[in-house]
Amino acid sequence: MATIKKLLRKNIEAYQICFYHPKTKKCIRKVFRGSRIDAMKVKKQIEADIAFGRFNIANDNNMNIDFSWEALEDKYTKYCKINKSPKTVKRESFVFNAFNNFLGKNVQISEITNKTIENFRNQRLKNGVKPASVALELRHLKVVFNMGIKWEMCEKNPVVGVKQPKSDIIKIRFLLKGEVKKLLRVIEEKNHSEFLKLIKAYLNTGTRRIEILPPLFTWDNVNLDDRKILIMGKGDRKRYIPINDTLYEIFIENQNIGNEFPFQFKPDYVSHKIKYYYKLADIEGANLHSLRKTFGSLLLQNGAADLFTVSKLLGHSSVNTTEKYYVDLLDENFYNSVRKLTEII
Repeated sequence: MATIKKLLRKNIEAYQICFYHPKTKKCIRKVFRGSRIDAMKVKKQIEADIAFGRFNIANDNNMNIDFSWEALEDKYTKYCKINKSPKTVKRESFVFNAFNNFLGKNVQISEITNKTIENFRNQRLKNGVKPASVALELRHLKVVFNMGIKWEMCEKNPVVGVKQPKSDIIKIRFLLKGEVKKLLRVIEEKNHSEFLKLIKAYLNTGTRRIEILPPLFTWDNVNLDDRKILIMGKGDRKRYIPINDTLYEIFIENQNIGNEFPFQFKPDYVSHKIKYYYKLADIEGANLHSLRKTFGSLLLQNGAADLFTVSKLLGHSSVNTTEKYYVDLLDENFYNSVRKLTEII
């Protein structure tokens, strides 16, 4: 049997018809916009189709099945808890909270349109949320609705076609060559050899904090024969980074010591300790991520790699991302390249 209840909609008379799919036994919710009399007719037609085996949701263009946003959010959250890290699930929950506060309660997926997403974007920007953060929220919602299409809970993605907010140019803070030497010297003076090797590894790989720490990075990721390491980056994207002489010596030494992992530190400890050494070295405005940025800047400044190569080594999703981080260096290299013509011509 199907059930029917009136929905609270501004200036629109609407009813929700609920029934169970005859094969999958899943609860299906259909929103009917019109009078109660017409909604009852649709309800009786559904019951008759199910009773006589005529029900076919895939071929019935008049069905207009409408799931609630709450149902999609719930299904996606359960999916994430199984397939994604707790950190990712927590981050995505913040996006859901922001979107839910904007939407309100009892909203059907069919009611969420391009205009809805645009209004959400504009409100977030008005509330002072950074353009880059809003863009990330829209990308997250786009993934959710794509999964909704895959699960046949919605027909189209309302985020598609909505313009992303323009992100500000990201000002990069990397270490100068003198600062790198200063940092390494103060760590060496404290006889913290294991931490010194880790910092050298960050400077020679450009990896993110957790990418070369356990449990993500093990000896299975290190190929000393081919002199390369396998890095598991964001979105489970894999990339290989060459092992130079500095890294090779570090890995050989740690292997001979018998370390269970190439680098045996916890992420929070590393972030805390690098601040301590920055303070000792009198280096301001830098953090652990500055080492990753320093890797890319040194390659670009010394002509050791082009932007495309740096982008691949850093594991960026596109060259455009790399360009945002290194725009100042690219401008400098651009003008220096032209000036060097006087030495050639």
